Amino acid sequence: MLVWYVSYGSNMSIDRLGCYLRGGRPDGGRCTQVGARDGRAPRGSAPVLAPGRVFFAGRSRVWGGGRAFYDPDEAGRVAARAYLLTAEQFEDIRGQEPRCYDRVLDLGRRDGLAMLTFTCRARGSTAVHSAPSPDYLRVLGAGLREAHGWDVGQVADYLAAAVSWTRPSPVTAAAVSRLPCDAGHRPGRLT
Repeated sequence: MLVWYVSYGSNMSIDRLGCYLRGGRPDGGRCTQVGARDGRAPRGSAPVLAPGRVFFAGRSRVWGGGRAFYDPDEAGRVAARAYLLTAEQFEDIRGQEPRCYDRVLDLGRRDGLAMLTFTCRARGSTAVHSAPSPDYLRVLGAGLREAHGWDVGQVADYLAAAVSWTRPSPVTAAAVSRLPCDAGHRPGRLT
């Protein structure tokens, strides 16, 4: 079965997504991904605009700094990239993410196929925000240019708006280290 995996974070970059499919470490990343059971490249991709907003929270074990999450209930537009993958590949990508990406969302249909993404259950307006690292923003920017054909100014404006909404909250390092989403989980079933 084929699905559209909609990425709003670093996986908008085809090189970054390739680490989840084939295995490997992204340029500037700290962790090596094991790869999917089916390491084939996506069968297609398309730029997507989804309702909602991106926010940054927690601490990425790959990039340091906050990781991107999607809140579909906030006002705004999220620039994303949809990849045509098998459902198994989608599950394997999700399985290599921290377990805080515990919410699968159906964003509608494209060419008769489900458009799916994953995020956390927290709302952007109530989550403890943390600023993303420069390396993470660089990969997000590369994905936005690839998917949407944006120039550097458009990318900078979009990311600046997302980061400005993500005002880091005063929180101790000990509180951040207790976040449950810093441990990974293995591939599972679509929920």
